[in-house]
Amino acid sequence: MNPDAMCMGCMAHTNAADVCPQCGYRKHTPPESSVQLSPRTRLQGKYVLGRVLGQGGFGITYLGYDLELNRKLAIKEYFPAVISTRGKDHMTVTPLSSRNRGDLEYGLGKFVEEGKALARFKDHPGVVSMLDFFYANGTGYIVMAYIEGRTLKEHVYQMGGKIPFADALRILSLLMNALEDLHSAGILHRDISPDNIYVEETGGVKILDFGATRYALGEQSRSLSVVLKPGYAPEEQYRSRGKQGAWTDIYALGATFYRTISGRVPPESPDRLNLDDLVPPSHLGVDIPPKSEAALLKALAVKAENRYQTVTEFRQDIIPPRMALTPAHLSKKVFLPIVFVLLLVLFILETEGVSAGAVPLFCVLALFGVMLVLFFRMWRPLQDGRARTTPLKAVAFCFIPLFNLYWAFPVLWGFSKDYNRFVDRRSLDAKKLSETLFLFCSLISVVSCLVVPFGGLPAELLIVVNAALLLPVVAKICDAVNALGTSKPKIPVLSKRLCLYCIAGEYQGETVEVGTQAIVIGRNPGLANLVLSSGEVSAKHVRVWLDPAGSGVWIEDLNSMNSTFYRQGASADDATNWVRLSGSTLLSVGDHFRLSEDAAEFEVKTA
Repeated sequence: MNPDAMCMGCMAHTNAADVCPQCGYRKHTPPESSVQLSPRTRLQGKYVLGRVLGQGGFGITYLGYDLELNRKLAIKEYFPAVISTRGKDHMTVTPLSSRNRGDLEYGLGKFVEEGKALARFKDHPGVVSMLDFFYANGTGYIVMAYIEGRTLKEHVYQMGGKIPFADALRILSLLMNALEDLHSAGILHRDISPDNIYVEETGGVKILDFGATRYALGEQSRSLSVVLKPGYAPEEQYRSRGKQGAWTDIYALGATFYRTISGRVPPESPDRLNLDDLVPPSHLGVDIPPKSEAALLKALAVKAENRYQTVTEFRQDIIPPRMALTPAHLSKKVFLPIVFVLLLVLFILETEGVSAGAVPLFCVLALFGVMLVLFFRMWRPLQDGRARTTPLKAVAFCFIPLFNLYWAFPVLWGFSKDYNRFVDRRSLDAKKLSETLFLFCSLISVVSCLVVPFGGLPAELLIVVNAALLLPVVAKICDAVNALGTSKPKIPVLSKRLCLYCIAGEYQGETVEVGTQAIVIGRNPGLANLVLSSGEVSAKHVRVWLDPAGSGVWIEDLNSMNSTFYRQGASADDATNWVRLSGSTLLSVGDHFRLSEDAAEFEVKTA
């Protein structure tokens, strides 16, 4: 793909359009600050950098694109802003002074270690995948998979500033699985917050942006010792000799829980040492079970020794007692009739005198196909970072020669173990599967596979044994995990596409599609996606994004100098009914808003 024809805001092919019709990004938009690399910068000859996804005290993350593999990426550059700057070529990372050179190099080594830690969890469903690492421009770069979705901070914001406890638990319990595995490997995150938790469009949750580099540099250099996120960092992270462990991440996780369900960030931990003024969520109107609230407050204890010492303990206490898992009962209507039809076809073909080899081959292949689909569907609900295998690996086992042998033990018997562990982790009120029964069925499957070819028994016996013993058990699993049902997506699916049509102003007659990724309209090209030159428009004037349910468009005034005005349910020529925007509001199709009194006016339309 030609990078000159790509949008640096979303990497879509736009035929070099000045304004991207998909995300509203304006061509030739400069970087937001002088220390950021310019869009369309190439690295390693194959990576193209786009807009900045985020910048912290120790790194800059860019949207990227792999020209060889044709895929979007996220590329993180090591850049500790306090001790480094750009060279004369505006690319090379150099120390601010000779005194900072040692710290810069030390931090780069820790950045490499962070990359190696990510590489160890490349296939983990709860950790962002690291795809590549390389040195360039005097620094290092971590290439990661690009995640389609949004941060938990954005997700909560677009849900109105807070979400119900049950929704927060569903999201953050997936994060807890990842933390358990990271802690088991001796890795601390040290920077958990809604900014670093990504909610995928598919409903998965991934953790990113580890704080190991920041922590290491803080130990190395006193000038960098305190670069923390207020409200999320425990008190030991404010002290140079504070002992850190799993309890450190647990505090940040508890603070993230608190923020998502209450709409408030907890007070900074050092301020709570003498007088703990943390308000329990229930006192803020949050509907949370008492046992869960007690667990959350313990996770947020100021002193480390008063907190949970492991994520497992925290999980066990914060999950409400025995949440029910309701069977779907769809397999009896869908799956068992398929088996009956296959056996009926087998009987008919036998009575019609079809070739003896063709009959069992047809039925075996048909049953095999059904099983492949079902195994994949069954394993998907259990993929929260702790299952023994993945759906694709489970299906792959079935393609190994003598697949019954592999299918029976790693897949069928292993599934009962994974399912029972799933029930325990989620404290579900569901009957566990009998692992002994699954082992028995596995043995019968293996014996039938070996006896039929060498014992002179008819091949149809293999089909009957598998259908009679294994398939009803699989049907039971399908019911238990609702494998054949349709569950609601964790992120609402957009019901329609909406856009902004410019009625008046310098973009008059043009249309910009609105997505869940916010569009900023303003005067400063470095801060806004849609740039207006009018002096009545602030540098960042208004932010616009699509409502998750697709019911309309949210607009938010960004503390502009001359305000934003909106009009609902009024005709196009009506000069009255304009309301000054305070905060944010939801506009429907046909509603209007304008920047200042007459700088620009937009109408919400269907795309």
